[in-house]
Amino acid sequence: MNSRNSIDIVILGAGYGGMSCITRLSRKFRRQSHVRIHLVDRHTYHLLETRLHERAVRESEVTVPLARFLEKRPNVTFHLGEVTRIDLEDKYVELDFGRSDTTEGAARRLRYDYLVIALGSKTNFYQIPGLEEHAFQLKELEDSERIRTHTERMFAIAASETSLNRRKEYLRVVIGGGGLTGVELAAEMAERFDALSEQYHIDPAEPEMLLIELSDRILPSLDGRQVARSAEAMQALGIQILTGTRVLGMREEDERLLVLREPGDPIPTRTMIWTGGIRVTDLLRRSGAETGAMGRVVVDQTLQLKGYPGVFAIGDNALAVNPDTDEAVPTAAQFALQQGYLTADNLYRLAMERNTKKYTPKVLGEVVSLGKHLAVGWTSLPLAGRVRFLGFLGSLIKRAISERHLFLLWKERQNWTGHW
Repeated sequence: MNSRNSIDIVILGAGYGGMSCITRLSRKFRRQSHVRIHLVDRHTYHLLETRLHERAVRESEVTVPLARFLEKRPNVTFHLGEVTRIDLEDKYVELDFGRSDTTEGAARRLRYDYLVIALGSKTNFYQIPGLEEHAFQLKELEDSERIRTHTERMFAIAASETSLNRRKEYLRVVIGGGGLTGVELAAEMAERFDALSEQYHIDPAEPEMLLIELSDRILPSLDGRQVARSAEAMQALGIQILTGTRVLGMREEDERLLVLREPGDPIPTRTMIWTGGIRVTDLLRRSGAETGAMGRVVVDQTLQLKGYPGVFAIGDNALAVNPDTDEAVPTAAQFALQQGYLTADNLYRLAMERNTKKYTPKVLGEVVSLGKHLAVGWTSLPLAGRVRFLGFLGSLIKRAISERHLFLLWKERQNWTGHW
């Protein structure tokens, strides 16, 4: 492997893929003291990104401290920092620790024998004029905090606003993107409007929620019947769904924002949230790796980068292909988790000089929350096949899926330590 006795495995990112990989990996190598595992992330916590929409409207816990996962794992070293460069030829990554109080500087190189790239994704504004400058996004914990604080502030200002037009602007929220994130956020915020209206003595009929979607339907991962039922539930919450509508741009005018669209007149508002797409960090393209749509890294059937054996990419930043359909694997938490566990197994196999396994995605289902106590979707059950649902049962299933993810991570820990 190398001239040294040790083996260094570096995992970039503590999202769904990175965490599933490192928890299993650290367990598999628990008796190999020469194997050193490194986890790199910008935060000290694992973010439950699929629940960020909850945090955007209420005090919901959506993070888990990394220290809880990594305690009693002497073969794992955590590096808090930003990845600024990936050198695939010389096998090192460059990290920026963001410190300015040292004479040595804040940057450091971390060499590797094996590398797992699990850096997730960023919001794609598609170079739509004014969108990145004026719209909120929902990808980080800080984003959800900004949205929640801003929304309440708009209601507080509207409570004493005498101009009817300005009052409408304060109480109008526009969400761009009718996919999973946009729909879940719209439903959560619409429910929150009632509480805020009561708190600030505002007529509950005044707040307005608009969901803009370019295609002719929302929630492309659900079937037509479920989409129709979802739309009905959203409309019951007062959400206006504008399909077949393109966001052309945003501009600031007279201290308000105008959302330019086609078809239709500009929409005046003080709150625009964009959830219309993702892109991958430009680091991967600059590293020399082959990239495809949205900047995702092209990987082979074992999730290794083409031309770079021992370097894996998983989650949103990996352009994996389903061998059964020849289509790209969607960017979803369930696939990132599967890829993380498989990559851990393959890294162990490589270190033990065994053949690696190929990746075939398993579609476990799709669940979309429509507020705090309602969800729609489907799941695959043994013997029963695909089971569809809408209602309170769906919200329980949605929560169970999130808890299952945490349970599996803790289970990997339990298998090592023998206790919780």
